[in-house]
Amino acid sequence: MYLRYGIPRAIRGLRTNWRANINNVLILAASLGVLGMIVLLYLNIVHFSEAWLSDTTISLFLEPDLDPAARRALFGQVQHHPLVKAAVMVTPQDGLRELAEKLGADHAMLLGAGTEGLPYTIDVTVFLNYRDRIDLLANRFEALTGVADVIYTQRLLEEVKLFFVLLKGIGWFFITLMVLSFFLIVSHATKLSLYARRDEIGILSLVGATRNFICSSFVVEGILIALAGCLLAAGIVWMCYQLLISGFSWNEITQAIKAQTVFFPLPALGAALGAAALLGAMSSHFAVTRLLKELEP
Repeated sequence: MYLRYGIPRAIRGLRTNWRANINNVLILAASLGVLGMIVLLYLNIVHFSEAWLSDTTISLFLEPDLDPAARRALFGQVQHHPLVKAAVMVTPQDGLRELAEKLGADHAMLLGAGTEGLPYTIDVTVFLNYRDRIDLLANRFEALTGVADVIYTQRLLEEVKLFFVLLKGIGWFFITLMVLSFFLIVSHATKLSLYARRDEIGILSLVGATRNFICSSFVVEGILIALAGCLLAAGIVWMCYQLLISGFSWNEITQAIKAQTVFFPLPALGAALGAAALLGAMSSHFAVTRLLKELEP
């Protein structure tokens, strides 16, 4: 049915109403492009958070005006704490080198940006059995004289988790709106095509064509419009992504960030095309079935 009538007739219908169909594809592509950029931004945020929060050390940021003797005294006080397994004094140069390793960049580029204003830090590793007391330990270290701030993974993860919850809520809201607009656009395109072919539908009904046979070409049209809009949206998102990351070249740090950005993997793009085709088929089938009932004598 689809090979003999549905697909060939759908292609002829798309050619006949090509202006309206191009307009529908462009509207779909714009809507899906906005959604794609939001999802891509979320994926990159998750990627960077996993890269930066992959360890469980406690980092003590020292006050910038501490002299070397005070830093050594503070380091010894932290190092000999009974819950501390290991402690390492990290100079600004070493900190930039570790940052470059996490970003996969050349540390010489980051060092070229200078170390002025960067603090000394003490990275602390606690014993495994005492990780459940890491909050208490971090609070004690923060109270030490000379410690400006204390950062550790659990504290950051709680803040990032809350941010992700808010971001997901906003994302699902936009996804719902985009799916609804997707459904309405394809349904509208199907209605226009059906009204333009009312005489043909009447003839098919007179010769005994079933409702599924008549619907087949409209369903194929909906699938093709949905796929065209999805492919165009993917191309728009890819071009915007390339333009954005090409701008990350004004200094060494932005170049390092550029090296860590990610785009949609091929399986995800394939799943998106499949979902678009399914949604296009459902919306077009729903629209044509409903209109056929209204056109029946």
